[in-house]
Amino acid sequence: MTDNKWMTVSEVSEKVNIPVETIRRYIRSHSVHLKVKKLHKKYYIHDESMTVIEQIRSLYAEGKNIEEVEESLTAKGIPMTITVKNDNDDSVTVQVVDELQEIKKKLEQQEKFNHELIKRLDDRDKYIKESLEQRDQRLLESIRSIQEQKQAQLEVAASTPKKSFFSRLFAKK
Repeated sequence: MTDNKWMTVSEVSEKVNIPVETIRRYIRSHSVHLKVKKLHKKYYIHDESMTVIEQIRSLYAEGKNIEEVEESLTAKGIPMTITVKNDNDDSVTVQVVDELQEIKKKLEQQEKFNHELIKRLDDRDKYIKESLEQRDQRLLESIRSIQEQKQAQLEVAASTPKKSFFSRLFAKK
């Protein structure tokens, strides 16, 4: 490892005077509170996690079980961390609280976007409805106008006397 803040399980065991297998059990049971990464078959623990390991040890010494230790660590505000893969497919350890805050921020942005989109869709629907109503109104006016013209033509045709076929045929020019 290039960063000297990361130590192997055996190095941590020597530093805090806790057996290696106990450290491994802590990693299995409480890894969300420890800054741990695994490279091949070895676990590496960050220097920041030494105090957490000592707190876990003291909680077990008080006779607490796994669930009680987890509750105590959470109650003390020890941050929870998870390991996720980034865009380059590298494993990255992140704190859950930070990630949740980032997710919450993005969710709020998405909600604002959704509200704006809904408003735009409502405005567009209103515009379309008004346009259709105007079009329908103009169409009805056109139809009425044409009907009135035809009615006037029929009235003119009805008021003029009709000539017989023969009178039209033999009419003087």
